[in-house]
Amino acid sequence: MFLKLTGKMKKSALPVLAVAFAFAFFSCSNDDGADYDYESNNAVVNFTLGSNVLSFDTSFAYDDSLLVGADNSAYSPALARFAYALAFDCYDTTKVSLKTSAKNPSSSYDNTALYENFGFEDAEYVELSASDYLADTRDLTNAVFAHKTVESGGKKYQIFTVAVQGSSGMDQWFSNFDVGDFSDAATTKTYATLSATHSVAAAVAAGNTDQASVQAESITNYTSLAASFATEHKGFALASLRLKEKFEAYVAEHEVSGSEKIVLLTGHSRGAAIANILGKVYEDDPGWTSFTYGFATPRTTTNENASSYKTIFNIVNTDDLVTELPLKNWGFTRYGTDKAASISSTYLSEWKKTLPLASAYVSANGEDTSYLDNVASDRADLYKLSDASAAQSNTFNLTFDTEAEAIEMFKYLRSYGFGIASYDPYSLFNATATTNADGSTTYSVPADDDGKYTLSATFRPQFFLNTLVMSICLASSDTTAAAKFVTTMCGGFTDLHKNALYTMSQKITGFAYSHSAPCYAILAENLK
Repeated sequence: MFLKLTGKMKKSALPVLAVAFAFAFFSCSNDDGADYDYESNNAVVNFTLGSNVLSFDTSFAYDDSLLVGADNSAYSPALARFAYALAFDCYDTTKVSLKTSAKNPSSSYDNTALYENFGFEDAEYVELSASDYLADTRDLTNAVFAHKTVESGGKKYQIFTVAVQGSSGMDQWFSNFDVGDFSDAATTKTYATLSATHSVAAAVAAGNTDQASVQAESITNYTSLAASFATEHKGFALASLRLKEKFEAYVAEHEVSGSEKIVLLTGHSRGAAIANILGKVYEDDPGWTSFTYGFATPRTTTNENASSYKTIFNIVNTDDLVTELPLKNWGFTRYGTDKAASISSTYLSEWKKTLPLASAYVSANGEDTSYLDNVASDRADLYKLSDASAAQSNTFNLTFDTEAEAIEMFKYLRSYGFGIASYDPYSLFNATATTNADGSTTYSVPADDDGKYTLSATFRPQFFLNTLVMSICLASSDTTAAAKFVTTMCGGFTDLHKNALYTMSQKITGFAYSHSAPCYAILAENLK
């Protein structure tokens, strides 16, 4: 098997990516007992990178024997390539279109149309909506479920697929950085306490005034997570728990009596993280045979036994920042086995042909995250208001000539809800916001001795991570806005934090390339 890449420029100056996948062929028996072969499927992948819509050609084959009777503890390159197609097709901004099939025309971004070509039924795009939850309304995801029934060796098997979408919107990016801390798992003391300024404040800021109900749901969430997901990344784990509830309802609706259940879990980025946690759940469940293939999988857990899971495979570009987060020095790892390589050092020639400009931006021989090392010492430290070892770094001070300017910045911080409203009570800032009888708000910032006005605060490191998210999201769409954000609001941070923000903002272009669909197409084709 080999990967052939060619590159040329259209009149629009957008790169045209040509990728050919070679697949092994299998035969099996469908539910009416007839033998058949799947042939190679020629397809085109369209995806969005920044403001550009790019495309590359691909061909792949699928057969049920990749899952029925297969060894789920053995990495299958063929299954990885099929999982890749499902993982990227479930995005709203990416489509995998079969060139020869009217079931998935090239003009369609239908997240479910691809499945019918492989005999799957009832493909359903599932969205977790913030309106369905009172608390933790950022811990959401979208996914595609599908199923089919086959017979082999006198047995009936029902294959389910779960393709989880990557980050959709800024709220899910905040969830990506909300790793949680369940060190008080037995009593959920940590989160029961934090709920007053964490989930509740976020919900109230969004317009939900039923604080008692919000807090009750918040504590229920943390009780469930502490019981079953005590070592997992909170933002990923709660989304996983919620998606599992949706999937179980789907299974109950479509389950065929007397069949053995098989599930293929896949996703990219945040979707891979959620699939990774669900892969652990279903490997532990004797009622399922599970296969999990994640692409650009972030670290998901501090479970010391994570590497013992044998049915989970993580396809990782070591140049990709996402695969290095959350940090190792916070104790995080991934479930299963990594299939990893550096695109820039191992597949540089293919990479240059795929995206000629990309190789100038990726980090050779692995992504360096040392500039984040001192933000916090571990996951628990992220949620501490003050810590003797980091008290001097967890401060914010930004001085203005007038009170109006200081108030404007304070209102700017609150309007985004990216840190103050969601993670810290307003009283941590020296500024105050008072609600008047008529519903209006009066703001004030005390004057300094020299007549200037310094907006200052002591914050949890988690607040800084949310600032980092703002920097990432702005830089990925508007570099001018990102530069203003870093030089104004971020100017209040200490040198430690400013260095991390500046470094991150400079890496955004490389991050976009090294995290993208064609990058993981190269790895899916070549890793064995």
